[in-house]
Amino acid sequence: MPTRLSSLSSSWRWVVLLSALGSLSCAGGNKLNPVKGQVFYKGQPLKGALVTFHPKGAVDEVSVVRPTGLTKEDGSFTLTTGNQEGAPAGEYIVTLICPEEVTPKRRTISTEAPDSRDRFQGAYADRTTSRLTAQIKPGPNQLEPFHLK
Repeated sequence: MPTRLSSLSSSWRWVVLLSALGSLSCAGGNKLNPVKGQVFYKGQPLKGALVTFHPKGAVDEVSVVRPTGLTKEDGSFTLTTGNQEGAPAGEYIVTLICPEEVTPKRRTISTEAPDSRDRFQGAYADRTTSRLTAQIKPGPNQLEPFHLK
């Protein structure tokens, strides 16, 4: 009986070890690099825009985690991928959505959230038509500002 228990215990050790090694190899391949950028609209910093980076040539569009950032008062953003700061190195198509509140035609009291729309009416929201691109290199990245018209 002790021999069987020790071989079972040994098998579990191998499973845990192989899982740990597999995790390390996957994490090393998708190293996240710090990325900062800025967005301007008509020469002014754009606040409150959601910036999304779509990897060019991604094989599995459904499961890929896209780096995103939200612009601050000065138009600056920092990319995060999932819940970690940074983005993998590579070529990206960039999309941008800037929600703004829609003023109702009639003034009524409501407990519902206000309606909103994209300030740019989807002009920068579709990755298949967006002309915004960026390259993220290994190490810290300070991107050229995006200038929207």
